[in-house]
Amino acid sequence: MLLSVSSCIRNNRKNDLPLRTVLVYMAADNNLSFYANTNIYSMNSSIKYGVDNTNLIVFVDRIDDVPVLLKLHDMKIDTIKVYPELNSADASVFAEVVDFVINKWKAESYGLLMWSHGNGWIPSSKLHFVDPSMYPSMYAPKRGSNDSLSVFYYDKLRNPFAETRAFAWEEHKGSKPEYYSMDLDDMVNAIPDGVFDFIVFDACYMGNVEIAYALRNKTRYLVSSCYEIMGYGFPYHIITKDLLNANLLKTCREFHNYYASLSGFDQMGGISLVRTDGLEGLANSFSKIISQAKDSIPDMSITDLQRFDRFNNPVFFDLEDFVNNICQDKALLTEFKTQLENCVSFKISTPYIFRNTNNQIEIKTYCGLSVYIPRRQYESSGLNAEYRKTAWSIATGY
Repeated sequence: MLLSVSSCIRNNRKNDLPLRTVLVYMAADNNLSFYANTNIYSMNSSIKYGVDNTNLIVFVDRIDDVPVLLKLHDMKIDTIKVYPELNSADASVFAEVVDFVINKWKAESYGLLMWSHGNGWIPSSKLHFVDPSMYPSMYAPKRGSNDSLSVFYYDKLRNPFAETRAFAWEEHKGSKPEYYSMDLDDMVNAIPDGVFDFIVFDACYMGNVEIAYALRNKTRYLVSSCYEIMGYGFPYHIITKDLLNANLLKTCREFHNYYASLSGFDQMGGISLVRTDGLEGLANSFSKIISQAKDSIPDMSITDLQRFDRFNNPVFFDLEDFVNNICQDKALLTEFKTQLENCVSFKISTPYIFRNTNNQIEIKTYCGLSVYIPRRQYESSGLNAEYRKTAWSIATGY
């Protein structure tokens, strides 16, 4: 497994079909639009000498432009289809694109890369507030227009930073800007069962155990980050061939190496490779621990827990660190860690998020999956109620 994940993904030719089709779904009708073009050219340059028996298909919806479907090959970018104006953050649009690609470019194996902002498991109804008086209690940022600041940039600290990725969101400007994003359940329903061998998220905060569990029947492998990804995203000039060859381990290593080589606040990057066939065992083990600690969780202290977000009221915590803090049963803790190892094949992080800034977070532990903690203060907002609807919460009683 640690030598190459590609050895586990159908590389033995059984017919005349191409070996692999990879769909890149870029919901870029937002402030990441500039990076879409840069990333597409980087992908194309990475495969200029060709990758045998593979298809690289890119759907891209950019700001102030019509959405298009592209095929990248041999230093060429062919426009396959031009769409009317649409909302790429709409799950029905996503489902239509997925269906079209997997039927037009049939292959023995399929991969999916989802490129945009990322909100983790949090539903769109709980993401955005317009009333500034609510900023102190916000747990997720308002993204996009210059006249609104996210909670952790309320003092205008955002300006020195590069944009980061929040899946997906699309901004429609007018007298009152409107924001659209794709809720987790809708995204999951748009992805056919058992078609994709891997799903990669080039988007912030998508390395949740909640998301992984929801996608357990949709793919064999997940690549994602527990925290923010810088605006440039994955270093496609380096890793595109690895994606087409399904070498996910190398993809993760190259992602980390690229960001670890940078300096200042750009030197940040956490990534993990998750096997979905181990998630049922992880959920079963976690549920045993929760049954013993459930009553203490709403009021537990989070001061010393490893957090991954910069919200005033954090929502993304390291799963293993959380369990270490609530589990007193050594046997259950050992069982949980064994199950976690069965799920997370590889994980790595830089030492800090936004190093040497007022928003700096030190990464003391990084197990490869984050988890939400349903604290009592979130009851009135309805966030806990929304969390209880997730497949992970239902399965674990958490």
